[in-house]
Amino acid sequence: MISGLDHVTAANSPLRHRRVQSVLLFVLLVVCGTGFVLWSRSGDDGFLPAVTPVVGKEVAIQREKDPMGAAAMSEQQLKAIVEDAVRKAISEQPVGKGVEPVTPKYKPPQKDIALTDLETTIDLMQARFLDFLNGEEGMNDQSTNFGVFGGSLLDQKNPFNVRTTWNRVHQYALAIAEKPEYEVTNFLQLSRRVRANEIAYIILYDKPSLITLLSLATSEKDESATSAHDQLQAELQNVESVLTKLLYGWIMPRYPNIRALQKDFTAAPGNKDLDMGIVITTGQWHFELALHAIETIREVLKCDLPIEIQYAGPDDLTADMRKAFNALPNVKTVDVLDKFDSSVGIQGWAIKPFAILASRFRTVIFFDADALTFQNPEKFVKDSLIFRQYGTLFYHDRTVKNGGNLEWFKGINPQNSRYSNSLRYMDDRSHNEMESGVVVVDKGRTGNLHAMLMTCKMNSKEERDRMTYRHMHGDKESFWMSWDMARVPYKFVPSYGGAVGYMNDKKHVCGGLFHTDEFQKPLWWNGGVIANKHHNKDGGFMKFEYAAFDTVGKDITWEWETSTTPFCLGPKYPEFEVVELTAKEKSDGARFVELYKGMKDAGWKAYVTKKYSVQF
Repeated sequence: MISGLDHVTAANSPLRHRRVQSVLLFVLLVVCGTGFVLWSRSGDDGFLPAVTPVVGKEVAIQREKDPMGAAAMSEQQLKAIVEDAVRKAISEQPVGKGVEPVTPKYKPPQKDIALTDLETTIDLMQARFLDFLNGEEGMNDQSTNFGVFGGSLLDQKNPFNVRTTWNRVHQYALAIAEKPEYEVTNFLQLSRRVRANEIAYIILYDKPSLITLLSLATSEKDESATSAHDQLQAELQNVESVLTKLLYGWIMPRYPNIRALQKDFTAAPGNKDLDMGIVITTGQWHFELALHAIETIREVLKCDLPIEIQYAGPDDLTADMRKAFNALPNVKTVDVLDKFDSSVGIQGWAIKPFAILASRFRTVIFFDADALTFQNPEKFVKDSLIFRQYGTLFYHDRTVKNGGNLEWFKGINPQNSRYSNSLRYMDDRSHNEMESGVVVVDKGRTGNLHAMLMTCKMNSKEERDRMTYRHMHGDKESFWMSWDMARVPYKFVPSYGGAVGYMNDKKHVCGGLFHTDEFQKPLWWNGGVIANKHHNKDGGFMKFEYAAFDTVGKDITWEWETSTTPFCLGPKYPEFEVVELTAKEKSDGARFVELYKGMKDAGWKAYVTKKYSVQF
């Protein structure tokens, strides 16, 4: 006796068999991807057995009518049979132990839910759906070396219901697309709109196969798959268009939409001049420090990555300063004000996220003008396991408790990620979490791009003046907070801010604010080679002897800088958190100092003229 499934495959050609397999995969995707129903663990009375006989029977009927026609049946015809079978099985599915009851007659999910009702759960619904899109369904901490990031799908009493979640998430997106405006200081409403836009974008461009599945999940009983697909696609496009104009209208008209922005730096994979590069922001005050940083990257670290010097308008850098930068090999100046609408008011600290976004590089290695590194930038990024996983590198600031705004952050991000609960900021150990002197971002990854856009939004003039900078010191915390609110996975390099320099009589290490890589090897520090740039840029120079770092984020001692001494750190476990620099690190540090002295002694114009044959 031939089973229902055998009828499907009886048209006996390899091509035919593969097509049928793809259609059965479609059945599984409809079932699993939309969360219509759960079938029993035994499989004897489950959903798939209810569908396959119907499919087999319909194909058998076609085969009896026209054997050759059945063999040539198109994939679309097969999918139409599958769709009918799915709907029939849904209406007839019995209720078993642990299975939510299914209404005997198929009903689409609730329509026209009031916005006030949607808002009571929308933060959780968006978090769950984004965790689902990030692949967290079925995960636990043993599923990955990095742990579960979002965590909203863990420890649920009932299995994750994609259909119900998607219905509320999408209805909310449609509602705010009709009335998108919100009070600029209401960052809770801002984050909800960012996530709605991000979800629409991911489905449209990263996971377009979900459009069919999600449209079937919420369509009317008699609506065709094509009609449901086209309607949902149009709705998603409208949501993405409306919210992009509302949130990020300043990218226009240079970029008509986020897709055009993303294609600008992902259009030429394998092109080294686009794949990865260094971005440094500077004005006139930090000009010599930035010039010196480039010299160390080229002369000492032997890194030939392309470099962009980004500034904010002609008052930020003089014409001669720009000429000097452009004379350096593979260095280009970029006026960030040419990239975006003037309404965002880019200046000061706020230039940093906009510079990262504006760069032509897909992967941006951002450096403050006074940030120096012991390691070749290209190498430390490519060697990073964290970067491979997330496409970002974030570094912790030093542990300092100085009056933070934890309740404010919880108010604007009520469904903060599971990972963020491990941060010092979240348990009041430190109100400085991130140091933005070095930030690495792969903008080609959609989540990172949307989080980067939100970081820029938080640093736009109205937002920073009225909200962001009232709750944090400059731009620094806006990076990780944006990633968390956008539900984009990230992870900090484990150790916390330390110091590199010399050891004082208390056995504390004094010098520049210092960071290790994820393997606890000395990496980078702030302040250039000047002992204390805030008190005397032409004063003494750093000594490269010891480094101290913090692995626990508490119970440490900081000595604050004075006019004659830099910051000093006494870590909790000095026996392994204080290290003597290697011979190479000491030698490179000495070369950094000599390069700076040579530039200062000659004067930067004479130095550039002699070395690069530039006339001013």
